[in-house]
Amino acid sequence: MACSTGQETLGSDTFSSLDGNNDESTGEDGPGDGDPGDGDGDPGDGDGDPGDGDGDPSGDGDGDGDGDTGDGDGDGDEVCARYLYRHNLANDVWETQPLDLVWTGPNAPPCSVEPKAAAYLEVWDQLLVWGGNGMYYRRIGGAWQPPEPIADRWAVVANLEIDSVTHVPPINGGTSTTVTFVSLPNALLYEVFEDGATNYDQTVVMTDEPPPGPSQSSSVRRWSAVLADPELLGQADWWVSYAGFDDGKIYRFDGAFVWSNWPANQAPVLAGAPPSLDPSKLEAGYGDHGLNRVYLIGP
Repeated sequence: MACSTGQETLGSDTFSSLDGNNDESTGEDGPGDGDPGDGDGDPGDGDGDPGDGDGDPSGDGDGDGDGDTGDGDGDGDEVCARYLYRHNLANDVWETQPLDLVWTGPNAPPCSVEPKAAAYLEVWDQLLVWGGNGMYYRRIGGAWQPPEPIADRWAVVANLEIDSVTHVPPINGGTSTTVTFVSLPNALLYEVFEDGATNYDQTVVMTDEPPPGPSQSSSVRRWSAVLADPELLGQADWWVSYAGFDDGKIYRFDGAFVWSNWPANQAPVLAGAPPSLDPSKLEAGYGDHGLNRVYLIGP
């Protein structure tokens, strides 16, 4: 899906109008003073973490930053019904772990809660998760922050069914990331700052794309995963989104405004997936451009 800044409808032609330079935002819709980071597109440049940028400073690969494999509550008797599927796009190697072995600690999203959407803001090493329990979770580096009601920072979408989320990192000297919520048939745009402050921008109506693009106005986008590197702006692959729709297809859209699609079981982003991964049951996803990985969450 493309992003818009001022159009009445949302289509791929509006992606190029996003300049990422909304410096007038001051975070009125959420806590924080709106004081952004440097927005230079250099992952890991402000978090003090010389690691690989996947949000896991411990290097144990599980993303929780603690180097352990506990379930987070200390008793070890829960059975997690959700999994994190990691796909290394460079070599089609997959890893699968119960979600409660990856997202751990008292502030992490509980495994019992459906993640309605997720986004990894690689430029700031922050993972954002919107839960089906009405709570919002944010991991900075390896540390989950105290959860809060979605309405505290994202009031406009708090009572909507969130289908998926995409984002565009700061570009052209901008200091905010544009986060786009999809709630059929609309897309709702927010500006987000490194300190967590948010500003609601606008709501636009999605339009259908000609084949091979999706019918955005009627087909539900179940999950999305974005891989982006602002320093590659101008190249087709500087921004790539994969999305699973309820029409049984997976769509790819890139920075050159080119759509591709495949039946879910033939999509390259799921090449070599383990038999336990059911594309129709995936709930959320996110990507890491630096590691060339896609992360998918589902039963």
